[in-house]
Amino acid sequence: MKKLIALTIFNFSLISFNNFPQQPGWEIIPSGTNTQLNSVFFYDYEVGFACGDSGFVIKSIDSGKTWQTVQSPTSYDLNDLYMFHRDTILVIGDSGTMFFSDSGGATWSGGSYLQEDILSVSFSDGEGICGCISQTILYCSYTGTSLTCMTVQTGLLGGGFWGAYMLSPQFGFVAGENTIFQPLFGKSTDSGLNWDFTAFYLNNNEGRATGVDFTDLNTGYVSARVWDGTGAIAKSTDGGSSWLSTLFTNPLWSIDFPISSASQVGYAVGSQGTILKTYNAGANWQSQISGTSLRLNKVHFKDFDFGFAVGENGIILRTISGGEPATRIDDYTNPPAAFELFQNYPNPFNPTTVISYQLPVSSNVILKVYDVLGNEIATLVNEEKPAGEYEVKFNASSGIGDLVSGIYFYQIKSGSFIQTKKMVLIK
Repeated sequence: MKKLIALTIFNFSLISFNNFPQQPGWEIIPSGTNTQLNSVFFYDYEVGFACGDSGFVIKSIDSGKTWQTVQSPTSYDLNDLYMFHRDTILVIGDSGTMFFSDSGGATWSGGSYLQEDILSVSFSDGEGICGCISQTILYCSYTGTSLTCMTVQTGLLGGGFWGAYMLSPQFGFVAGENTIFQPLFGKSTDSGLNWDFTAFYLNNNEGRATGVDFTDLNTGYVSARVWDGTGAIAKSTDGGSSWLSTLFTNPLWSIDFPISSASQVGYAVGSQGTILKTYNAGANWQSQISGTSLRLNKVHFKDFDFGFAVGENGIILRTISGGEPATRIDDYTNPPAAFELFQNYPNPFNPTTVISYQLPVSSNVILKVYDVLGNEIATLVNEEKPAGEYEVKFNASSGIGDLVSGIYFYQIKSGSFIQTKKMVLIK
């Protein structure tokens, strides 16, 4: 009986009524430049920086809605950045470029740290790493008043580490390629001082890992460019010892799972405006509408919904809905023209979310929540409602047992109208 109910719910979820315009999930934000942007980082929900070619640096203080150019520290291309505080920023780039500012970009200190390109940077509580060309790795330490770096790993000519990520002050990861064009993964368990490396293939293909992220000590991901011009995402569930790959049409240049320990929701971006999203820890990836065909070099999220992507021609994309289109309902002088159940927001959620619906006529409304097996979790509405628009809050931790992270369904019945939508709880 449970299986029959679950099948019914899935079938109902195919019913939709598209009577109202939708706001795109990603918005193109004017950057004020045509210079290629290579990285973006937000310290909080207001202040963020982006950097790119020819030493270009821009700053936002209004959640990424507008951007202003700040003083350039160098003419070299800047490849990545990290923010320690609202006004404290480190940028790294070609020819060993490394510049530090504690004045929000008004003044800079630093210079050329070594004779090769620095490609990636990441910190956790003051402990940091930089990935470089020639498989060089820098260990860095930030005390709050000073920044020091030293070379701890140098490889052969060729290869390099385009991705770097510090999961904690002790555990760090890099990803790139070796001298024979295999994706190369590096892992440190002592803050980046010593490293173990694993070379692997992308479903038997050579290629370059372009970004890396781990959600816990075992579960990690890399974005990649395959040497035939396609892209890939590789996943490890054993701390990087082995990798399984999923191939995509376009090269992928960056990957981000915004919340550690909640290894479900992640994003990847790449060429031709590619944006991919997973709700289930990389088991499946869904394409999102970016509104551009430009190459996207970096993706960065503060939480599951608030994020940015930057790339060619100075493009900046911003979302506050996890890249999902948000249906806008205008003020009505007349009742709604049709029944409609809207996507919950936020989604994914923890522990509360808002579910909205509208009725063109007065009717009895039943709104319930189910798990993936069809078991009823909660009844949110069961009463007669006049025509109009309504919102109801669902709290996953309010008197309905200990709900686990995963997919749930909410279904509305009003006369002959039935509609079901999916939502994701992540704890």
